[in-house]
Amino acid sequence: MPIFHKPFNFLSILFLITIGLLTFKKSLRQRFLNPSLLSYKINPFMILSFILLTIIITDQTGRSIKNLEIRDRPWVGKNIEQVNCLVCKIDKNNSNLYPEKGKGSKKSFPSNHSANSFALAIIISFFFPRLKMGAYILAFTILFSRVYIGVHYPFDVIYGMSIGILSGYLVKLFFNLYIRNKELIR
Repeated sequence: MPIFHKPFNFLSILFLITIGLLTFKKSLRQRFLNPSLLSYKINPFMILSFILLTIIITDQTGRSIKNLEIRDRPWVGKNIEQVNCLVCKIDKNNSNLYPEKGKGSKKSFPSNHSANSFALAIIISFFFPRLKMGAYILAFTILFSRVYIGVHYPFDVIYGMSIGILSGYLVKLFFNLYIRNKELIR
């Protein structure tokens, strides 16, 4: 489960390459694109723009809520005997656990990993329905891993998942409105 901790690991890079190939290689796009979208003239940059918009909306929403500092991470103020944290480091001068340095390193609520993975699962499933099962399996694995490695409470990941689902559907709705308006202009 710790391999899902860092956003840019082997699986993430493989996922990005797959999405890039499906988006930019015309033969793959024709084969994997949502059949209901084939009649529209959708270019790769349009798909990529809506995927990026999904990530931006989700991540910034989660970050805004995180900045309210609603809850610390499970390991804050605890030592190695009190909590299971598979990605925490131990301070040699102090028995308390500490994270890698970062602005959100002590903020737990909500889980942006969960939010982003579910938002991506929704938007990827919309554009490429044949990837739906894999996208959701990956999203649920990331959600579970956040609790398993000890960096989030269960409600943090559930709320993050909710933000991701809401953001994904919002962007999907926006895309459908964009396509309809584009068709009306023709």
